[in-house]
Amino acid sequence: MSYQAKIKRYLQILQLIEKSKYPSISQMLDSINDSGLKVSDRQLKRDLESLRFEFGMDIQYSAYQKGYYIKDEDFTFPYFLKLLEFSQNIELLTSYLKEGSSMAEIIEFEDYNSFKGLKFIRDIADSIQHHKELRLEYKRFESSIAKKYLFQPYLLREYMNRWYVIGHLSDTFEIRTFGLDRIIAIAESGIKFKKQRKNDVIRLFKNVIGINAADTDEAVELELECNCYMGNLLKTLPLHQSQRVISETESKITISCRLVVNLELRQRLLMMATQARVIKPLSLKNDMEAMIAEAQSFYAK
Repeated sequence: MSYQAKIKRYLQILQLIEKSKYPSISQMLDSINDSGLKVSDRQLKRDLESLRFEFGMDIQYSAYQKGYYIKDEDFTFPYFLKLLEFSQNIELLTSYLKEGSSMAEIIEFEDYNSFKGLKFIRDIADSIQHHKELRLEYKRFESSIAKKYLFQPYLLREYMNRWYVIGHLSDTFEIRTFGLDRIIAIAESGIKFKKQRKNDVIRLFKNVIGINAADTDEAVELELECNCYMGNLLKTLPLHQSQRVISETESKITISCRLVVNLELRQRLLMMATQARVIKPLSLKNDMEAMIAEAQSFYAK
């Protein structure tokens, strides 16, 4: 059976477990076969094992509920599901190309620069998985010359149509972020590194919007009071995976989430400034008031 058929089965299995709550093997078989994909009892069980051991999905069976569930879905599950959905969409677009359709008539990308640097993803991902130190040659936007770095990669992250690699500089262990579109060359140094547990980059960036954070940063509880339009928009397109609704009336919706306060969070809040205001923390509320006042002063000129 083709790789794409396997991706479709994985996607359906995870969506069923997410939405159906404790589906049994027979329920999953019926649903997958009804969708047009043919799968046997043995194949479905093999797929569940692959999702557990090859992709790290914590799928478990509940004897009490007589069905399957994902024990720790907050950390890994949303990202893996997004990758499967992306893979399926790419297959659909590829099929249009095979039929002779013009890509420009089907899809338009926001920015062609989002593809720059993607050639490095495979090598960086391999280095992250096997703890390989990298030699990077990198040129910043504002610089006319490139610099060389010894770098320990921890995480690939997408933000606003660009890809970044986040990790530690080998000499100082400072957390640094490099845009893949500004990397000139990349090579393995031949050295393997041991991940620093006290500076867990992955856990830190779980509570970060964007690409800027330091190992001393701590997440805080953010509370936003929104008008109904923005509140409902954030319900369908959450600011962060920790987001939850605190209260809701006919005129306003109050939400909260747990985030590191950084440049990108402030920028996102400024984009919503006429429809959502910060209630907590007070320090961020004061920052937003000062930034809005500065913007008013700038426009008054």
